[in-house]
Amino acid sequence: MFPEDNEESPAQLGDDTEIGTDHEGGDNLRRWKCLKLLALNADGVLFSPAALQGPAGQHLRTYHSGDVVGVRRLRRTGVQVLLLSEEDDPVFNTVADREKCSLRQNCKDKLSELDSYRLQLGLSWAEVGYVGHDASDVECMRRVGVSACADNSHNLVQRIACFVSHYAGANGALREFTDQVVELNKMDTEVEVVMR
Repeated sequence: MFPEDNEESPAQLGDDTEIGTDHEGGDNLRRWKCLKLLALNADGVLFSPAALQGPAGQHLRTYHSGDVVGVRRLRRTGVQVLLLSEEDDPVFNTVADREKCSLRQNCKDKLSELDSYRLQLGLSWAEVGYVGHDASDVECMRRVGVSACADNSHNLVQRIACFVSHYAGANGALREFTDQVVELNKMDTEVEVVMR
């Protein structure tokens, strides 16, 4: 059993949470609810950008187990998850396989990779979200319906994101975002049931 198999309680939506409001003050709540695909930069969002080298030369990466639980909870709502990386790292394969996420490595053009996958699923850009970390994510973030990032992301990424987490990448930021998407969709479903 992996430590991330513990279904810890979701992050609470507090008064300081800027949910449903973009930087211009407009309402993007409906964009959060129509999310069908979440793409993210594996380097810096799910996995720490710091790579460790083991004594036998093996390449090691760290991640926050809560972020993986967030991906799992989001997938249970029917949202597909796509991991994008500019590198080729076998650690990414292990987690992507276990969590049933799609993975594209050695991405020199993330926007083309994302567009190809989006078209394969038959989705509009409005149904796609992106969690970025570095300047190489900006094109994708500008194209999608919902964009997010961690508080330690590149300044340009933070300026254009619809949602900036209170947490660092690979340290709870992805979980904070996914919990809010899951909770919004859960509240929407609960309202529909009550109104019937």
